[in-house]
Amino acid sequence: MPMETIAHTAKKCGVAIEPAAPFRLQCLSDEECRRIHLATLEVLKKTGVVVPSARATEVFADHGARVSKQDHRVFIPPDIVENAMSTIPHQIRIPGRERSRDCTMGDDSLGFINFGTTVFINDLATGERRKSTTEDVAQATRVLDALNSIEILITVLSCTDKSPLTETMHATAAMLANTTKPVEAVPPTANLIPKMALMGEAAVGRDVFRQNPFFFTGVCVVSPLQLVDECSEVLMASVEHNFVTSVLSMCLAGGTSPIHLAGTVVQHNAEVLSGLILGQLLKPGAPMIYSSSTTSMDMLFGTAAVGSAEGAILNAALARMGRYYHIPVRVSGG
Repeated sequence: MPMETIAHTAKKCGVAIEPAAPFRLQCLSDEECRRIHLATLEVLKKTGVVVPSARATEVFADHGARVSKQDHRVFIPPDIVENAMSTIPHQIRIPGRERSRDCTMGDDSLGFINFGTTVFINDLATGERRKSTTEDVAQATRVLDALNSIEILITVLSCTDKSPLTETMHATAAMLANTTKPVEAVPPTANLIPKMALMGEAAVGRDVFRQNPFFFTGVCVVSPLQLVDECSEVLMASVEHNFVTSVLSMCLAGGTSPIHLAGTVVQHNAEVLSGLILGQLLKPGAPMIYSSSTTSMDMLFGTAAVGSAEGAILNAALARMGRYYHIPVRVSGG
């Protein structure tokens, strides 16, 4: 029953119903956020981040970071961190192919995105478990397009019937043909970014797409503390094409990051900030998102404990860190 109907009925019965306050899970105080930030500055300055990409290290070096050519490690001083983080927009618009489907992120806005890139599917007709295909991507996209609660779409399934080299492009094309919502693509190599732009231009025209680039790109830092080529090169290409760019880390507490949750928050923060800083040094003011899919490691099976209590605590803390920096933030829901 709609809330308005409930309120009207209650009023007739003499019962007053006050609007519910937004639910918030805030597990870090301002002081705790400040301490995590200071610890992050220490990690970026003293431990640094491994950045194999020659172009990315050049961008860092040109802005005053120290680069160790021996192990491709970049040491980022606090002033660079502070200046770069201050240029990220507090609120961003993620364009849809139709403007009515635009999504706004930042400040107190709240929205949802599906999880994605699943390799297997249970066939609805036969019930068998099989690898997903391009047609499955198209069908799943149509379902997601119809769900009002999902504002941004990420490729929900993989096109295993296509070459791994072009699978992302096939999946993006299948989604583009079946939704007008913003589409997040996670291309494995930077050379696919301009091809995605050409795809968008073919759909709506060059000028329209360049004014309203409706692709949303995500990159993932490799834990611990590595901006590998697949991350930094894609990130730079995405920023240069004016795509909204999400920088994600997938720390595993007790595996690729400290088992102490506070230590994992610091490491995750350092990893994501390194990517955000690279994007801002390249193009100050570029629309970027602080993201997390961090959780704990299942010590029995050596896998990611998705949906664990520790994962919920970590992502609540990391969402708080994104808000501490006053920038758009996205975290996994478990």
